[in-house]
Amino acid sequence: MSDILIGALELSQRLERPDPPTLLDASLPNSPVAPYVAEDGQTLPGALEFDIERVFSDQSAPFPHTLPALDALQEACSKLGLSIDDDIVVFDNRGVFSAPRAYWLLTQAGFTHVRLLDGGLPGWVAQSLPVQQGYSEPTPLSTPPVLKANPSVVSVDDVQANIATPRFTLVDARSAGRFSGQAPEPRPEFPSGHVPGACNLPFGDVLENGHLKSREEIARLLIDRGLSPEDHVAFSCGSGITACILWVAAELAGFERLSLFDGSWTAWVMSGRHQG
Repeated sequence: MSDILIGALELSQRLERPDPPTLLDASLPNSPVAPYVAEDGQTLPGALEFDIERVFSDQSAPFPHTLPALDALQEACSKLGLSIDDDIVVFDNRGVFSAPRAYWLLTQAGFTHVRLLDGGLPGWVAQSLPVQQGYSEPTPLSTPPVLKANPSVVSVDDVQANIATPRFTLVDARSAGRFSGQAPEPRPEFPSGHVPGACNLPFGDVLENGHLKSREEIARLLIDRGLSPEDHVAFSCGSGITACILWVAAELAGFERLSLFDGSWTAWVMSGRHQG
């Protein structure tokens, strides 16, 4: 699906048209698993804030970044003025890091025209394109969009059942050290390691200089792990953010049977399954 991505120059041209796309800034605060960026308030002209941590996550869930309930998602989209058929471009301030989470949330809810800015804000700035300070104000909808429940989520119980009776391959996006148990988790109270039967594809392996690698390179990485486009693949990480980078990468490579372990390693550890 080559139309998932849009480059900075193409986007800048689209923004000059009478019907420009809606820009959603899905940046997260600085993270120990991603390069540091200056929190200077820069964003693309006209961009709205897509707040993953405080709005587009279930605040009552015991672990971070959990998919919100459908009614809460509809309300959040309504407040941003997002209609189901809108032309939307998501991006973040690290290149490709948290914007894939926004892409996953929206496309799985039924939004039909969502693209990811490859290279994100750094790629935009590298082209000397204009920026603004702070977010633009949205125009809320009078009626919330009618969204669908996310069909791609697998639960802790699904992942547990998959160990005994494999129905999908679980691919973990964390670093090789965290996956093997040799490196600590960013949250010191959590052990590292992995779900039995999972394989490891660190999210950084599908990226190069803040951009996604070519679909051919990504396909090679997936094939090297014994996967083919016909397989059912579920992605996991620490808390559901970088797993979405692999989701987008797999879509680019032509994989279609995709799922996401939304709670990821955090949910697995908190459930006590890692001790079994």
